[in-house]
Amino acid sequence: MIRETTPARITQVIIDFCASITSDSSPEYIDVCPASWATPNECFNNVPRMVKQYGGSMISGWAVWQRGNMLLDAEAHAIWRTPDGKLIDITPHSYNEKRILFLFDSSVCYHGITIPSHRQALTNSPLVAELIRLCTVRDHAMQTSIFGDRYTLPVDWYDQVRALEFIFAQEVGRNDPCPCGSGLKYKKCCGQFQ
Repeated sequence: MIRETTPARITQVIIDFCASITSDSSPEYIDVCPASWATPNECFNNVPRMVKQYGGSMISGWAVWQRGNMLLDAEAHAIWRTPDGKLIDITPHSYNEKRILFLFDSSVCYHGITIPSHRQALTNSPLVAELIRLCTVRDHAMQTSIFGDRYTLPVDWYDQVRALEFIFAQEVGRNDPCPCGSGLKYKKCCGQFQ
């Protein structure tokens, strides 16, 4: 399974991707220490609660994720600056990430409406391009929803995503073509990130 995780290292591709989002900062790793009560993936609710309880401040920006050799995804995110200035991600993430790659961006302001992610393909794979397109469709539907958490996607959206995820989840040998559709051998593509 090729899943999104924190990039293992900050490559030039990641630096360039982050520079395309904001030129005011560079990405850096932030430790994840989830608050016991924090709701997964709800940073913009979790951090203000932490600030109210313990002081400090909320820092906004982007959590940068990498999905194998397929794509980079910068998701609007908030972390906690403790009263003594330490930076901590208090929000639990999928796969129990121990640290995240964070890009500071004071222009990120959450007002209850989904902030679309930034995405960049790492290959010329048409499968990856299609996944990015489908994610963009979902972001737009969430952003323009007038019913808060309820939004409408095209009827075949879920089937299309499931079909792609099925392809990406295929078990392949090291010398087989990578399931991401890059045309590279698995060991030279997404297999490097497993």
